[in-house]
Amino acid sequence: MVVDPSADATAFVAVLGVHVLAGVAALGGGAGAIVTRKGGRRHNAAGKLYVLSMAVVVATAVPLSVWTTDPFLLAIAVFSGYLVFGGYRVVARRRAGQTAPTAVDYAGHGTMALVGTGMVAWGGWRTVAGPAGLAPALVVFGGIGVGFAALSLRTLRAPPAARPPWVTMHIGYMGGGFIATVTAAVTVNLTFLPPLLRWLGPTAVGVPLIVYAVGAYEQRFGTAKRT
Repeated sequence: MVVDPSADATAFVAVLGVHVLAGVAALGGGAGAIVTRKGGRRHNAAGKLYVLSMAVVVATAVPLSVWTTDPFLLAIAVFSGYLVFGGYRVVARRRAGQTAPTAVDYAGHGTMALVGTGMVAWGGWRTVAGPAGLAPALVVFGGIGVGFAALSLRTLRAPPAARPPWVTMHIGYMGGGFIATVTAAVTVNLTFLPPLLRWLGPTAVGVPLIVYAVGAYEQRFGTAKRT
């Protein structure tokens, strides 16, 4: 990690410490939400810890990306934060009985669509022009983010009866967010692995598990229960 010499060392260390602690809490909260019964008290508590911790992770990633002059860090933070936002909004909308999209929904999904498009464009250019580095991973994550945003905006504008079951959207978003969280931890700590394996490995493992979980919980909660 290369730090801008003009950055305040004390502030950098403090923000980095908060960022790391929040990341550890997010990993614990996300894992707890996965292994506990969906809809139960412990699952809800673990989910809240995960959402709050990820909010801190994203907030602290902004100054860290500036101090380290690393736009890749900022882009991945936005991507992971967006997925958690999407998963949270699915449950919040359901509990509030909302059927029409709100300004919050448009702002969140619209931001991801814009940032994701930029990630794909910049990553694609770097992949072609070189040096590629982690640019292909940026294209993958940006494409996933744009896909989620476009699907969500289309879903929110559809009649409630035509929308996917809420549990499908919730697991998809939160599962994707947790994959991004694990990816960050693996990338920082397992440096002996090839870069692309660190960045894309958790996605290759996690996506099939999300598909399995969606199938299992759609049967439990009922496919007729919409957002």
